[in-house]
Amino acid sequence: MIYWAAFVIAKHADLTIDNFQPADVVRYPVVIVNGSADGPEMAIGTSWGSAIRFPVINHRYSSIVELKPGVNMLLLHSGSETMKFRLDYKPMTSPYKVVAVYVTAQDEKDTYYTTDAKDRFPIRQKFDVALKLMQAFTADAMNRAGYGRKTFALELDKNGKVDVLFVKSPKKGDEIRALDSNGIYAHVYDVLKVQFPEATTKWCGLLGFTTFDPIAKKSLGHLALGGGSQALFGSGSMQWWPTSLKDVPKVFVNTSTLDPTKTFEDSAFRHTVWSNVSTAYGATLHELGHTFGLPHSPDKFSVMSRGFDFFSRSFTVVEAPIEGKKDPTQFKPDELTRWDPFFAARLNLSPWFQPDGNKGVLFDTAKPPTVGFEGDDVVIDAPNGIRVIGTQNDRIPSWFAEYKTGEAPKRLKLSRKDLRGKMQDTAQPFQIVVIDDQGQQAQIDDKI
Repeated sequence: MIYWAAFVIAKHADLTIDNFQPADVVRYPVVIVNGSADGPEMAIGTSWGSAIRFPVINHRYSSIVELKPGVNMLLLHSGSETMKFRLDYKPMTSPYKVVAVYVTAQDEKDTYYTTDAKDRFPIRQKFDVALKLMQAFTADAMNRAGYGRKTFALELDKNGKVDVLFVKSPKKGDEIRALDSNGIYAHVYDVLKVQFPEATTKWCGLLGFTTFDPIAKKSLGHLALGGGSQALFGSGSMQWWPTSLKDVPKVFVNTSTLDPTKTFEDSAFRHTVWSNVSTAYGATLHELGHTFGLPHSPDKFSVMSRGFDFFSRSFTVVEAPIEGKKDPTQFKPDELTRWDPFFAARLNLSPWFQPDGNKGVLFDTAKPPTVGFEGDDVVIDAPNGIRVIGTQNDRIPSWFAEYKTGEAPKRLKLSRKDLRGKMQDTAQPFQIVVIDDQGQQAQIDDKI
């Protein structure tokens, strides 16, 4: 795109990969690869036929590549330089999976809202790309947080594609769209709970009945809600989602504007194709975060705040322009979407973030931790041992402590006064949260 020329050319940079070491082993198929390059663009793939081209801005690039199980020899090319780089992919074996579900109304086809009369509705392909990018982002963000490339497992078919399950509601589309967000959420939950085991699956549901009313100039059947086993998001912007990984760099620089009075638009007032996709992916991951037990966050760049709007930054070097702004945005490394430190510590222990589960058995839910009060003390009992304890409030930065190694304590008694002192605003109520060695969570409100 011509707006990349706004950035000054820096000194010569060799072709490098900066965020992996040769022969690193990853447990998920699509990886984010960052580094330096000398050409105006770079290409990366496991073969030249599958290579994807990404822009190089000020001699930096951010790219993605999909791996096959086993040894992968990455091929990179930029300017006059070519290199090979080995990465190994060992698929996860965990029974704890995020399941892709596409929910449609009883009287409607497996489609989504679109303004393109030629749209072929490649739902499986779009869902595959979306979830693999969320998985890749999560691994990258967890690595940035200091926990290695941990992420959630997806249900994949024999060809390595996300296994998308299509589910029909017994209700008609107009009936569902007449419900409020909570009503839609409850209805879809009632439909899905009889089909999927809540103990070992989280349901990432896209709603095929989302639409836009051009007369009323509003979206119908759209929501973003998550908790328990279910994360739901509307499909209103799905026509713009990439259909293949090769489409990703093009979509995330697509500055075509969308008029919210004429079509579905959900981009935090940025009104471009790329920002609609970034928000859709980020918001869906936000709702999945709730299913992993995470609350909202005061951190403006957190997945669990509106920081999810910046999801695309992990796949670009600069952020594309938005409506009313002709230049791209140069962001700093600490302005990427992220998991809060306390949240990353919790995800590190989550059953859904262990690539091989719990050594062949399910995690122990029969003996969860408990939190209670004894006078001005907080008393925590955890038969499986305490690994993380912290305090949280969606307007105040969290405090937490970890017992990373060694034998985890089974009982702790902490001063409520001391815990209040660790929060920036002790006039605000907060929650005290504990995670045990089996990834089970308990919390209690300290209402002050």
